[in-house]
Amino acid sequence: MLATPNLSRRPVVRSRPPAARSAPSVIRSRLPVIRSGYRHSRPLRHLSPMPTVFSSTRERRLWGYALVVVVAIYSTLGLARTVVGLLGNTGLDVWLFLFACILILVTVVTQGLRTRPSVAEWGVAIGIAAAYLLVLVRMAIPTERSHLIEYGVVAICIYEALQERAGQGRRVPVPAVLTVLLTGLLGVLDECLQILVPGRFFDPVDMLFNVLAGVMAVTASAALAAARRWASARRHRSGTTNTRPPPRRPRSQ
Repeated sequence: MLATPNLSRRPVVRSRPPAARSAPSVIRSRLPVIRSGYRHSRPLRHLSPMPTVFSSTRERRLWGYALVVVVAIYSTLGLARTVVGLLGNTGLDVWLFLFACILILVTVVTQGLRTRPSVAEWGVAIGIAAAYLLVLVRMAIPTERSHLIEYGVVAICIYEALQERAGQGRRVPVPAVLTVLLTGLLGVLDECLQILVPGRFFDPVDMLFNVLAGVMAVTASAALAAARRWASARRHRSGTTNTRPPPRRPRSQ
């Protein structure tokens, strides 16, 4: 007699085994999190970028201008006496010095200038021009005037570059004093190079004129910057005072 199957018992359904993970995922799950050489450190994308030499494009451009002027000064050491001999007593050197002073004044005024100059800025600019003219009267030797022009431009470029660097958050201790020191060191190197040039000699007085050029350029630039800040603050105060809230509209019945 055949045995009948017991239909009341439910069939046992075995669950499928979990899918085996791939070998790379197993390795990743068992390895410690190691980023940038340290365990459990922050991801690389959160690390701050490496600091660059220049803080901005403007600073790099200003340092480039200063380098070009310094190279031009050093490369024309042998031509200074020749140019002075050609000019002689024609009086043309005075007009050239006046033109160079105007160029220095324009450079000082236009550096960092983003708005139209105010009356205070023009007054400071006229005072700077008068100071340079007084120095012109005091200097009778053309080479002394050339030092004042050349290193005045160098000092302006260096000072504006340091100001830009400090404005971008970099540490710059006393940009004005640092500018005068750098200008004086470049002047010392200039005098040392003149020992190797025929017809030129080392003159400590010229180094003093180089420092004077740096002081005058930094003072002019700082005075114009102060006048610019004063004019901007005055415009801001006048704009805040003159602003009135719009009149309220009457409610409709």
